Amino acid sequence: MSYLVLARKFRPTTFDEVIGQDHISQTLKNAISENKVAHAYLFSGPRGTGKTTMARIFAKALNCKEGPTAEPCGKCENCLEISKNQSIDVFEIDGASNTGVDNIRELRENVKFGTTSSKYKIYIIDEVHQISTAGFNALLKTLEEPPAHVIFILATTEQHKVPITILSRCQKYRFRLLSTKEIAGAIKKIAQKDNFEIDDEALEIIINSSGGSMRDALSLLDQAISSSTGKITAEYIRNLIGLLPKELIAQTTENIATNNTEALLKTCKEVYEEGYNILQFARDLRDHLRQLMIFSVNPKIADISTEDTKLYDKQKNLFTIARFIRMGNLISKALEEMKWHDQPRILLELYLLKMSEPYYNVKELVSKIDEMSKNINVSLKQDCNEETSIYGKDNISINDNVTNENVVIMAESTDYDMIDLWKQSVAEIRKKHPMTSHPLETKNIKELSQNTLQISLPDALSYNMVKEYTEVLQKLMTRKAGRDISIKMIIDLNPIQEQNSVIKEDIVIKEEVEDRQKEVYAVSEDLKETAKTAIPSRIENIAKKFGGKAIKKQVGSTEKLLEDTKTDTNQEIEE
Repeated sequence: MSYLVLARKFRPTTFDEVIGQDHISQTLKNAISENKVAHAYLFSGPRGTGKTTMARIFAKALNCKEGPTAEPCGKCENCLEISKNQSIDVFEIDGASNTGVDNIRELRENVKFGTTSSKYKIYIIDEVHQISTAGFNALLKTLEEPPAHVIFILATTEQHKVPITILSRCQKYRFRLLSTKEIAGAIKKIAQKDNFEIDDEALEIIINSSGGSMRDALSLLDQAISSSTGKITAEYIRNLIGLLPKELIAQTTENIATNNTEALLKTCKEVYEEGYNILQFARDLRDHLRQLMIFSVNPKIADISTEDTKLYDKQKNLFTIARFIRMGNLISKALEEMKWHDQPRILLELYLLKMSEPYYNVKELVSKIDEMSKNINVSLKQDCNEETSIYGKDNISINDNVTNENVVIMAESTDYDMIDLWKQSVAEIRKKHPMTSHPLETKNIKELSQNTLQISLPDALSYNMVKEYTEVLQKLMTRKAGRDISIKMIIDLNPIQEQNSVIKEDIVIKEEVEDRQKEVYAVSEDLKETAKTAIPSRIENIAKKFGGKAIKKQVGSTEKLLEDTKTDTNQEIEE
């Protein structure tokens, strides 16, 4: 074949011609100049970034008749044979087709023999990660300690698949993807040498489609040259690749911003009926949103043509950064799922509708709430009994803000039946603990006050079981009533079995203390009460239980009162 594709026709022949890998080229040149060439190298990186090209140039630099030299002549016999892949001292091995241990054993046998016309015997193993585990194990010793005239150059696009034992025996160089400017500059030089024209927009499409790979860009350019009879235009490249019109992508972006769901569904229908690739439409939309996000942050760092500046300047304020992030995640997720879905159009429609939904991040929501709270003044001076429910008012909508003070005032209403609150709270606990909450269903309940309930239990076992839920019950009733509720429990050894029984209060005797004088009580037998010695009835009842009577005595004159009592008693007996 007399025709060579651009990727082979314009393959770099020296270190300086390699694009975008200066950090590797300079290191290898210094190693050659200072005579510090290692025995094994590993070139890793994405496809089409110059790994194999760099390995061939390095081989020419080592075996050039004028070398080793950092600048091979390219004219001597060794350089020409290496360029044509005909050198008997430089072996290019495809790791994908030589994966077995037998292939590696054959390589080990050949390593022992010396060179024919070159200084070094160089083995370039491409796609080395596809060698089997047994093959790697067979290569280990030879790779670590090869003969002095042997150099290994391993190339791979997936370094993580290479065993660590192999990586540790090599000098590792990482190739990077090429930038837009680097690819654009290289294509313009090739266009001058090969005598063809390409406009800037078409060049931009090729670069974006290449994904940073020089070989992919040249392959696409070669396809455009072979099928075009004149200047390569953007429209022609779009049709060649299958890209959708920019106007359709731009309109879709505006429809997402305005939540025009009808237009979005029509767009999906148009894309499907016109025969466009649904996946390509999603990719174009994703790339457009990405460029628009970058342009909205800083137009200088966005890789867009001059013609598209007006469009991006018009749309840069359609979305916030948070919205851009959300849409990017959604469209990426859609692309991932559409690859394996039998109806990708349905998925695209769903995700486009979801992308068009209004979205606010936390910061924006807080700012909007603050703004609304400043504009709304809610009156809190009305009487609690006259205040109606929020949703029942005619002049207040559901979306109006309600301050915490409103909620507290409504919740603190006293119109609650304590017994009913107790039953509701017990019902909630019974749902979660049906076996152990049975004692809570006791009917011996008394409302001591507005905020206090007394629970009477028949025995200590029930008391302990109910006590376990006391704190939970208090919290439930407090939440329902809107005020603090306390629960008191007592053990009634003789509980009344009637349904509407009333629990007697605990009898508590309080001593009445005065600052200057204390009252004491004495019990006498069968004495009549007088006006001067009147005492509380509850003290008198206690005295009767012991067969006596309580009489009030003054502190400090106890003996005198006792004598008076005896005298009164004697007189009463005599009578």
